[in-house]
Amino acid sequence: MTKAKKELGQNFLVDSLVIEKILNYINPKNHESFLEIGPGKGAITEGLSRLSLSLDVVEIDKDLIPNLVKLNKLHNNLSVHQLDILKFNFNDLSRKKSKYRVVGNLPYNLSSQIILWSLKHLDHVKDFHYMFQKEFGARLLAKPGNKSYGRISILSQYMLKGIALLKIFPESFNPKPSVESMLIKFTPIKGRNIRSQEAVRLQKLTAMLFSKRRKKISSSCKNLLTINQLIDMKINPDDRPESLRVSDFLRMTNYLIKKNA
Repeated sequence: MTKAKKELGQNFLVDSLVIEKILNYINPKNHESFLEIGPGKGAITEGLSRLSLSLDVVEIDKDLIPNLVKLNKLHNNLSVHQLDILKFNFNDLSRKKSKYRVVGNLPYNLSSQIILWSLKHLDHVKDFHYMFQKEFGARLLAKPGNKSYGRISILSQYMLKGIALLKIFPESFNPKPSVESMLIKFTPIKGRNIRSQEAVRLQKLTAMLFSKRRKKISSSCKNLLTINQLIDMKINPDDRPESLRVSDFLRMTNYLIKKNA
């Protein structure tokens, strides 16, 4: 029996009731194509392969590949890629579909990097269903004024519409993690591109402001915007970054784009 590898952040989902709930939330259809990140021992994989048109799985652990290959023999619509997901590109797939649905029980230590990877591939994706450490998931969905609210909250909410679907307790995994997990569905916001001028400027602005998150906006961006300019944008100069909404950051971003045009 293959044991979980701590260095890969593996916690295998083993609770059949939770697996059934997750599949019900995903609701795969036989005309849809899926990509699964880190399928592990195939807890979700079997259901996705049985219910969908096609399934590509990306698994870095070579010891888990043989079992996934066996699943392909059962349903004959599964392609296995032994690869680091951060090096995976949809353009490399031999069976290119218009839009994929992406699913993953993500290793806690790679959650931030996989979210950023996801934002770079939105053109290929209809939606994402990701399992995260609950604390990290809360950061992605956090609202202004919440202590969890930060750069990754703003960037993910700028690019994606997210909704929490299910809380998952440690007992549902083997080995049992020390924290709760959550399943979140993300849907790309139409027209947003991580490589656009707006997105690039937004990343730079939030990096600058959150590096000085305890300072007032008027102080931390004094070299970019005056107090009067902030007031004209209906932004309180005395506010701190965690008080601003995504729409506030966007107004500042687009003002700076026009200012520097």
